[in-house]
Amino acid sequence: MKRALLLLLIGWMTVILVLTPLAVAPAAVLATASGPALSRQVLDVKKLPADLALASSADEKIKPLKKPAPQPPPPDAANKWAVVIGIADYSGRENDLWHPDEDANEMASYLVSRGFASERIKILLNRKATAAAIQSAIEWLKTNENSQSTVVFFYSGHGFRVADADGWDADAEGDGQDEGIVSYDLYGLPDGWLRQALAGLEAQKVALLFGSCHSGGLFDDNDDLQANGRVIASACQADQYGWDYLALGNTLWAKYFVDLGLLNGQADSIEAAHAFAYPLVVAQQPDSQPQLYDNYAGDFIP
Repeated sequence: MKRALLLLLIGWMTVILVLTPLAVAPAAVLATASGPALSRQVLDVKKLPADLALASSADEKIKPLKKPAPQPPPPDAANKWAVVIGIADYSGRENDLWHPDEDANEMASYLVSRGFASERIKILLNRKATAAAIQSAIEWLKTNENSQSTVVFFYSGHGFRVADADGWDADAEGDGQDEGIVSYDLYGLPDGWLRQALAGLEAQKVALLFGSCHSGGLFDDNDDLQANGRVIASACQADQYGWDYLALGNTLWAKYFVDLGLLNGQADSIEAAHAFAYPLVVAQQPDSQPQLYDNYAGDFIP
């Protein structure tokens, strides 16, 4: 990629985006944009170390870093649990984004408004969202939830896509591609890892929400994250980018799905938030089409 300079006027403010040459990497990630001037970033995503890697068999469980004790809830707390992740500030400077942490904070605010006790929302922002911390948060979730729980897993940040033949996880993808999310410390957590990590959930009401590039690929095969009682929403299709717009105050998808949709009352369910966000996202970025998988009976209202 040649060095390029893009100028954009937003009101009285001049935003300068400098696209410097980047090393060849295995995955395209959440792109950044400022108004109509668009830039894309590519970064090196590392495979998980041995202590966080998948078990060799799909029937084996991931060994947790430690077994957290269930937290005593407030006396009137609803049986609702969530892990909310937003990474704008990645390790180093060249991979930073603008708004995923704001997406996460707004999602957490929405969940509190829906009766989630703050003690039952595990929030990981920026440098706190390491690969080990994400795995530990999922284990905390599984320790505390049960078959009667409502569970939400939300992620906003970089995503990646790599050839299935590169051996990032143990499953075989129909399209020959693995997709996943990226931790603060730049480890790639592929769909197969996420599937196994979340497999122990007992809850029959689960929402998995992903605001990242290629996030539609997390549920484009029959053996990905799909399951009975689950709703899965993504910012885009498997072969598309998600976008972060400086002027919006959120990533593009989360602006309409989370901020205006759920938090500000334009939508009263996950399904309605998708229906509200889809045309607005596509109107601004036609090559970024949000996706929805719905195997929950009725409207999913957290």
